[in-house]
Amino acid sequence: MEGAVAVSFDARIRRSLGRCAPEQGRITLHPALRGAPRARLAEVLCHEAAHVAAFVLYGPLAKPHGPEWAQLVTRAGFSPTTRATALAPPVAKAVSSKRSRVQYEHRCSVCQAVRWALRPVPQWRCAECVDAGLSGEMVIERRSRAPGSA
Repeated sequence: MEGAVAVSFDARIRRSLGRCAPEQGRITLHPALRGAPRARLAEVLCHEAAHVAAFVLYGPLAKPHGPEWAQLVTRAGFSPTTRATALAPPVAKAVSSKRSRVQYEHRCSVCQAVRWALRPVPQWRCAECVDAGLSGEMVIERRSRAPGSA
């Protein structure tokens, strides 16, 4: 790979915001990032590009979220985090009819970031808003997982 990096969106990504194949110089992003704030897209793209850069600079022995990767993300002006607030609900696996078909949407009242869970988690806070000095409190709503509803 000589400096070329291919970036694409793929609807098959379900549980992460991005995926990287550093040895191939390929970055694949969750399609929800198309409509996300530019700052979120830049953060995820930087995270994935740092994987490619770490591979090019330090070789295949560099750990995916190791110190080399973290230094590259920091130098780019972002926090080297490995988990981001999801932009879309996770895709539910096949569930038995005995299990609940309910998920809980946790939405930041300020920036509208969303996290999903199978139960309400009142202690969750929006990390970006907390970092900005706000409460980061999330509004919890029960949502049906039945087909055709969100």
